[in-house]
Amino acid sequence: MRCSNCNDVIPDGEVRWAYDDCYCSDCFDDNYTYCSHCDEVIVRNLTIYDDDGEPFCNDCWSNENDDDAPDNPDVSEADRELIVHLSRNWLQGNIENKRLITINKNDYHLQAIKDKVGLVEKSIYIFGLQDRDEYQISASSNIIEDVKEFILLNLSGIKISEGSGCNRLGISLSLRKNNSSEILKLIRKITTQVKKPLLQ
Repeated sequence: MRCSNCNDVIPDGEVRWAYDDCYCSDCFDDNYTYCSHCDEVIVRNLTIYDDDGEPFCNDCWSNENDDDAPDNPDVSEADRELIVHLSRNWLQGNIENKRLITINKNDYHLQAIKDKVGLVEKSIYIFGLQDRDEYQISASSNIIEDVKEFILLNLSGIKISEGSGCNRLGISLSLRKNNSSEILKLIRKITTQVKKPLLQ
């Protein structure tokens, strides 16, 4: 057998393999090494070395030394619920498009609403409004009628304004603080798919 690099004859028992090519010991050592973590053959000029000179392949180095990847990342209750839900559906072969509401992350009061609402069938973006005299809720045109209907039955006297965009709901600070259970019901109502009756 001949070395793929220098073409010298390799004595029996001294062949070194890298991918599908055979090498003599000198050529192998010049061009390749082994990852100290997974023992994978690595091209020498692509090898990453730690402070002790130990060689790593890219995957093992990323997994072992990525300072940006926290050991125990902070996950909200809502995100945890979504992860569990998606995992169970995947294991059972179910296709379901429930998701979390999207919130303005700059408003810390909204994270509690996101956690309590949980998974919804229709997407919506919730943002916080300052308390104002003109209106207390802003709803985009595609959901404003549902919002008005709910408010009329559950929170009469609340002023509603038509906002821009689609699937957007702005809620004043006083409503979020003082009427949180009604606000949660409102969000659940407008994020629930209406089941169409089957044609007979």
